[in-house]
Amino acid sequence: MAEGIDTIVFTEPNYNPDDPPGRTDQAIARRGPRNGSTESTSSGARKTPSLVAREVRHSTDRTARHRSSTISDPIVQAEGTDFPTLNQFSPKHSSARQSTSFLHTSLRESVDTQDVLLSFAPVAAENEEKKREREARLQKQEQLPPDLTRKLQQFKTQENSHNSCLPALWPWRAVDDASDNHDAKKRLAKFHFPYRSDVKVYITDIKEHSADSRECRLSEITKYVDFKPSDVQVRWIHAPLSLGPLHSTVEDLFLHQGEVGRPLKNLGRSGWPYAKVEVLNFLDRGHFQNMRDVYHLLHGDAELTKELDGECWAAFEPSSITAGKGILDDLRWRNTHLGLADDWQTLPDYWAASTSDVPWQITEGVLMSNYGPLDGLQPTLWQSDKQALHNHRFFGSAQLLRDVFRCFHRGDGFLLTLSGMRGVNYLDRHFKRHLGEPRDAIFDNDVASAIAFVRQQFKDSGTQKWHRASAEWLLVHLMTEIGATPHVDRQGCNAPTLEGAYQEVIQQFKRRQYEHFDRKNPNEPAELIKDMLICKEELRRIKIMSKNRERTFELLGMDVKELEGEDLDKGLQPDHRSERSASDKIQDALKRAKRQTEAFELLLDDVGMSLTSVRHLAFPQGSAAKRS
Repeated sequence: MAEGIDTIVFTEPNYNPDDPPGRTDQAIARRGPRNGSTESTSSGARKTPSLVAREVRHSTDRTARHRSSTISDPIVQAEGTDFPTLNQFSPKHSSARQSTSFLHTSLRESVDTQDVLLSFAPVAAENEEKKREREARLQKQEQLPPDLTRKLQQFKTQENSHNSCLPALWPWRAVDDASDNHDAKKRLAKFHFPYRSDVKVYITDIKEHSADSRECRLSEITKYVDFKPSDVQVRWIHAPLSLGPLHSTVEDLFLHQGEVGRPLKNLGRSGWPYAKVEVLNFLDRGHFQNMRDVYHLLHGDAELTKELDGECWAAFEPSSITAGKGILDDLRWRNTHLGLADDWQTLPDYWAASTSDVPWQITEGVLMSNYGPLDGLQPTLWQSDKQALHNHRFFGSAQLLRDVFRCFHRGDGFLLTLSGMRGVNYLDRHFKRHLGEPRDAIFDNDVASAIAFVRQQFKDSGTQKWHRASAEWLLVHLMTEIGATPHVDRQGCNAPTLEGAYQEVIQQFKRRQYEHFDRKNPNEPAELIKDMLICKEELRRIKIMSKNRERTFELLGMDVKELEGEDLDKGLQPDHRSERSASDKIQDALKRAKRQTEAFELLLDDVGMSLTSVRHLAFPQGSAAKRS
């Protein structure tokens, strides 16, 4: 499309550009105002003030500009790519400004998910600058080269041709040169399982009126845990590490470098007074399977492993902590303490340190949030699970996975979060595009990732919207924002919900239950029962996770109430009394978790009854004998 003017079209979230004029206003007037907020128009109809930017069009067609200029509400008129702020509003519309609390800030400002339910406008206002940022982000991220994709497929094909899954079959009996194969294997390993020193760590310094974000390598994290600038009220450090010795090392070094944080006595356990919540997220199905294939095919190659072991820890400084004990020193001690090595000089090998990068599937493990450093992933098969959601048109290319999100806070304004989660949290119509982004790009994509969203959320406001400017408040904010995902609320429900997708899949099973049996396919009953059993197991695990989240938020609420009481007893008043408190956020998250639990209980009952019916239809004689 030729370059031309930038035109912004403002509509309701459910706006249809083909509707006749006035239709949307009349529909709003019939159903009444949303959230009690209204605005009068010259025609007497009632409109919600949260008219939003549906899309940004880059076109020479001036009819689009005419469409935006015909909207009567001055709040949503704009020119070019500049969004209006309160300073641009006409004085005669001051009453409209007073009735729209969330438009008292710039439409560019981010709001948390609960606030999105009250005003969709700040989220929907995505402009050309945002698009350019996304394109730049994708260009700078490393992607798997096509030649390595072909090489991995070749390795998998050769493995299958031997009718064996034993790593002892290496080196490959391939026509390719052995050195080429070795180089390809090393590049594949480093792409899917980067050296621990190269893992990116994300640092956000939140000040009174602004916030700055930066990145560093894990080998450099010790530079940021000792102290922070005097104008930084809270420093948040996020490292994408799952359970394992390195996870425990980073956690301990962080906690011992500053003032001890106020314990969460109810949520934590004895000796572990910190917060954690289990999270669901989505990865690209093909990428997830490639990760498992690379580990399965390469970890038994002795020559490759020896080379990777020698390079994995090279970038870490021996003693970079002020106290004199660095990451490598702690890892050596921990490796011996956990019985993984016979002497304290030995570091974890490359594969042992990298395996934690492989996310957990829904059916792998039950008590994930209670595991320790030795309770890593032990899959029965390296083939990724076939999931019921693969039958859904929207989620067919995605794998639903589990991760634990852990928070460690200190009394000097530091917060460390650790989680191997690298998937999509927020569902929208660009879901497949989000899945296809490179490995680390997700942490810059604030439309898809909850981590990226919170990193950007306070860029322009700092702690001005925090009830209390403390690490504990940010901890609660992260727990409630991330613990409620995945959901569709941030982008105006323009994607199927997780519950709705499972309901549609169950309806497909019911149609197969009655339609396909007439075809007299002897395998159909067994295939249908197998699919239903898979679905039932997934629903059961998600329901357990949702119940655990309910309990987590209940205990966190008890801890926050106690901490708030202690502050008030000391005469410490909230920094911004009018802003939502940590208790309010917890209550919102708890309601969400309870609604999800109820939904999945109903879905579980539904698929269970359908499964019983299928068994009766498929094996009527067996069912009759059982009843007799």
